[in-house]
Amino acid sequence: MHRTEMTPRPAWRDRLDAVGFSFYDLESEGGRPYWNESAAYVFTMPEIELIETATAELFARCMDAVEHVVRQGRFEEFGIPGRYHELVRASWDDDDPTVYGRFDLAYDGAGTVTMLEFNADTPTSLVETAAAQWQWLDERRRDGSLPAGADQFNGLHELLVEQWTHIRSARWGLAPGARLHLASLHDSGDGSLIVEDFDTVAYMAETAAAAGFDPKLIFMEDVRWSMDRQIFLDGSDEPIRHIFKLYPWEWMITEQFGGFLPVSRGATQWVEPAWKLLLSNKQLLVVLWELFPGHPHLLPAFATPDALSGRPFVSKPRLGREGANVSVHDATGAVVAAASGEYGSEGFVHQELARFAPIPGKTAVIGSWIVGETPAGIDLRETSGPITGDLAEFVPHYIASEETS
Repeated sequence: MHRTEMTPRPAWRDRLDAVGFSFYDLESEGGRPYWNESAAYVFTMPEIELIETATAELFARCMDAVEHVVRQGRFEEFGIPGRYHELVRASWDDDDPTVYGRFDLAYDGAGTVTMLEFNADTPTSLVETAAAQWQWLDERRRDGSLPAGADQFNGLHELLVEQWTHIRSARWGLAPGARLHLASLHDSGDGSLIVEDFDTVAYMAETAAAAGFDPKLIFMEDVRWSMDRQIFLDGSDEPIRHIFKLYPWEWMITEQFGGFLPVSRGATQWVEPAWKLLLSNKQLLVVLWELFPGHPHLLPAFATPDALSGRPFVSKPRLGREGANVSVHDATGAVVAAASGEYGSEGFVHQELARFAPIPGKTAVIGSWIVGETPAGIDLRETSGPITGDLAEFVPHYIASEETS
């Protein structure tokens, strides 16, 4: 794995617009655009196979962890209120279907892949991974900027269509043309559309449509509960029976309408399902290390930092996002880097500091996607510091052909 400089495509913004990716100019480090095709990360096929195998193994161990937490009733450790314990248990026992998730991985460049966390409920960077970087690869090969034999670990689009088809027909027993609502949050209180979320959900709607659904885009602000009909409705009073939501379960269960989630279980099917509450919470890291100590793809993680005495470690809020409120500590426990934010009241977990590939001036986190139970592709987000936050840049990748690697 290495980073190489590239010349951006002429009119690259127009090209990204063409695949439905419009938030490429979000501000990143130094005021640069979020999408960065002035560079690329290059992998060998054995490295990709290593990442793919690690992703499948980690997902299997995460499933073991959920089974353990449910059977042992350890919901309180995840901050889940008592009235939702049975909802999560039923969701798991009934095998409510999942579409996707994204592991954040560290790769040291020398054969070791370790899990940083699992974005299992509301992962973003979907459209830029599945559509934008594939378009980049295809056009760079055709214009000669990349070798004709260059490839990419990216089957995300096809696998999403396949998984939605499986859910529609085999899991929900729905005929082609069945309605699927897809929801995101419209704004954060200022009235401005959250473009990243909207584009992500719009792209997911494309894959659902290709799988035979009739998609309807809505906003979470418009979802309401009908006391008369005992079902969730959209803004047009249409019943919501099957819904994909880019909206965290941990928010849903704290809001006013959350109380209707258990009683609506037979009427409304949510994707991602309620059992993802146990995977999107960083307490998962503690449970995984407890169950599988010494696992080659896991980092030691504990509820208190004392167990990591004498080792550099990272403290993470259990429900934090985009690096907010993360702090990095040296072997003495002193803080060497920290990010501000609004999380932390839910508690922290403490994880041994990961080793990354020696890319000069960059920390590159690999986002490894899982669709259903299948590893589906990767993305790369880089920063100049040790914390990957909301100012990270997205950099495309490719797999070098044998003759050029």
